[in-house]
Formats: sequence, structure tokens, C-alpha cells
Amino acid sequence: MQTEFPNQPGYAPAGALERPNPVCRRCFRISHYGEFTPVELPEASYQAVVREALAQADQIVYVLDVFDINGSLVPNLAALLANRAVHLAVNKVDVLPAEVEPEALRQWIRRVVESAGVKVADVWFVSAATGSGIGELMDGLAHGDGTRVCVVGMANVGKSTLLNQLIRRSGPDAKPQFTTSRMPGTTLGMTRAKIVLQGGRTLTLMDTPGLIEGHRVTDFLCADCLKATVPATRLRPRVYQLDSGQTLFLGGFARLDFESGAHQPVVCYVSNDLVVHRTKLERADAFWESHQDDLLQVPCAACRARLGPLQPHRVWSDRARVNPGQRTADGLRIGRAGGDIVLPGLGWITLFGAAFAGRLYVPDGVVARVRPRLIGHVSRMDK
Repeated sequence: MQTEFPNQPGYAPAGALERPNPVCRRCFRISHYGEFTPVELPEASYQAVVREALAQADQIVYVLDVFDINGSLVPNLAALLANRAVHLAVNKVDVLPAEVEPEALRQWIRRVVESAGVKVADVWFVSAATGSGIGELMDGLAHGDGTRVCVVGMANVGKSTLLNQLIRRSGPDAKPQFTTSRMPGTTLGMTRAKIVLQGGRTLTLMDTPGLIEGHRVTDFLCADCLKATVPATRLRPRVYQLDSGQTLFLGGFARLDFESGAHQPVVCYVSNDLVVHRTKLERADAFWESHQDDLLQVPCAACRARLGPLQPHRVWSDRARVNPGQRTADGLRIGRAGGDIVLPGLGWITLFGAAFAGRLYVPDGVVARVRPRLIGHVSRMDK
């Protein structure tokens, strides 16, 4: 996948950056001391702030986390947009496995977003952390209609970091103005900054709060647990050859029991810093009770309390032709083409369609999904 883009020439230094609003005491303590008290913005308040920002905007940038596409879709955004098209900025592409085919991924993401009722003008792959792809996004905005740019997205998808990258690209003296933190809920209201482009054209950038729904693992984590859970480097696939009667633990966040079926590979795509441990199913309960705080490492006891106990969901794979994204009342069904079991905020587990019956345990409220295999199936969908 192409993740490095050249700097776009022709942007003047942003000497005329709008003076930011006075920094609130909360943002000061985040920036200078790393202190943070999570604040969850009610959905009604979130929608009011976003509606106000959208009413002022000429262009809309919708930021998605490529590591968790479905989990980063904003609920009811289509109603707020009122049929307006968005620029999709798909963030964190630098962590994807190298095997992902970019153009097929681009088309698949477009279909997922449009199936939620949101019109898509274009799709940009970016990394707010490294700056790759930011030049192309900036060039697209510079040639778009209007100068007021509103950025929307769920919490912890990287909106504020992306905006700071746009500011940096506007000139060598430009300084970031948006508060960033690993913790979700850092931005609680609409904030603005201006960048001046070559020829005197000005873009006004408007950041909006990130919505926290409580359906992703990351919505419940402290800064230390987030560091071990959210990938910072390209994912290394971890392949396990499993037989029935075995269990995989993904840290202390999830557990996959293989109760019966054929010998088969199972691939885990999670942060390289997260412990994945295989054990016998008959020992799994005892292992869980004994090793949550040492071998499994995360989440910590406080985050476990917020996440709640792990709840079982049936998982099975058979030779039937089924929708690869099917979730039934009985659990997660995977057909002959295989599929990814997506754990929102954590990653995904790939099964390849061999006979499998078991249980997936995730915290109550975390909504696991099945989708076509990102590596393999999605890559072939447009060929």
C-alpha cells in the first residue's frame, strides 16, 4: 500500500494563523502534564455541536480509523449531513499489513460508508501520526469548493492530530493548535484555526468532538492500556495452527474457544504489543483467573471494571454460502469463504472457512462483527 506521499509545493507559511482561543485549564493539563479525566459528551450535545459546525462548513472531512472501520462510523451522521457529500480521510493506514491491496480497500470502504447513507466525494488514505497522505488531502481541500472545512468523526480516530498535520504543512513556522491525547473525549466543543495558502487563500479548519458510544474496547481504557492496545506500528499477522480443545486469549480483552472442528490456521491482527496466548480449553478458566494481571498484562484492573465481565457468543463456520458480514441472533456465522471477526477497537481474527464451532468472549457491550476477509476476500472483490 502506498503510504508515503511527497509534500505538496506552493503553500505559503502560515504566518497569519488565527490566534487560538485561550487554552482551557483541562487542555493545558493534558498537553503539559499528561493528566486527563475522561468526559463523555452526550449524543444529543454532540449532534448539536456537529450540526452547528456543518451549517458553517463548505467542505466536510469524515475521519475513519482503518483499523476499525465499522466501529468508527458515526451513528446518524447521514441525517446531520442532509445529503451533502464528504471527503473520507481514512487514518492509520501505516499500521495495516503490507498485503492489503489499496484500491480494493478504497472501494470497499466507500461501499461501507455509502451503505450507512453517507455520500462520498473521494477517499484519501492518510496517517495523522506520520504525516503520510496529508499533502494529497490538503491539495484536495485547497481545490475544493469553499474555504470552511469541518472535520467529524468518532472519538480516538485522530481528528485533532490530522488537523495539526494540515497546519504544519501550511508553512515552516506554523504551530499545532489542536489539543491531542490518546484518551477519547479530549475535544468537547468546536475549535478552529486558519491556514493561509499561496496566493492568499485561507482555509478555516473546524474540529468537532468525538462521539463515545461505548461499543469499542478503546472507549473504556486508561492511557497506559491504550498504549498497549492501539497499534503504533505495522501489524504483524500472528498465525496459530489450532485444534479443537484449544483457546486463544487476546490480552485480557477477548477469548476464542475452539470447541470442535477441523485442524486449521487462525490469524490474529492486533497490536504488536498485545499478548496473544494459546492454552488448552480445559485450562482456560483457571488461566484467566490466575493471569489477568501478569501474563495477559492489559487491561488493568480499573479498566477491566469499566469494561465488565467477558460474555460468550457462539461462533461457527460451515460450508454454506452466507453473507460474509452476517451476524445472526444465534451468534457469528462464517461461511465457506471465511471471514474476519472484528473486535471494535482491538483488531480482528481471521478464519478461513474450515469447519469450526466455538465461543468468542468479549466484554458486555462490545459488539463483535463478521466481515469479508480484509486480506484475501476484499482484495479480490473489485478484480
